[in-house]
Amino acid sequence: MSDAVQSKGTKNMGGHTPVYAPAMVFLGAWGLLLAVLNMFSMAHPTQHVSWGGLLTFEATNAAFGDAIDGFHYEVLGDTIFIAACLALVVFGLKTINQTNDLQAWLRGLIINDTWTALNDTSVGGGQRTTAAWCLLLGLAFYFWYGVQYIGWMDVGVYSVTIALLASGFALNHASRVPKGDENID
Repeated sequence: MSDAVQSKGTKNMGGHTPVYAPAMVFLGAWGLLLAVLNMFSMAHPTQHVSWGGLLTFEATNAAFGDAIDGFHYEVLGDTIFIAACLALVVFGLKTINQTNDLQAWLRGLIINDTWTALNDTSVGGGQRTTAAWCLLLGLAFYFWYGVQYIGWMDVGVYSVTIALLASGFALNHASRVPKGDENID
């Protein structure tokens, strides 16, 4: 990674943020979103998810049951799932805060050279522009489909979203590889 990239916000307090820390935050926040939507019967149009059954591969109980109108809270399954998601968020944010300034990290999610590449190929070339569009389309598709069709837990939606997000992350990192003799190895 070049010094110019490091000085833009990934190294504020003397250390790099480990890759697993933001992943923990995003995975935990996503789980909390799904847990809240599930409690209000909005995660899936026809089924209610039992987190205990889903995460134990139905060893404890069925993963999917009939949809229940209104608010439904399974004390054991929902409590453990929400606690696990909160733990992911807290430990991820704690790790980020130990290595960087948390406010700068949060600001860097929105204000960075990836999003400015959406309409300017001179920022990082065509790879970064394509990466930014893949990331934006992946997130927009997931949220649009979830709101429009109450399909937050649809395998097809996951497939499209994961393909777009993975392509976006890969292209974004590929656009930052040094050119010529400055190889990483």
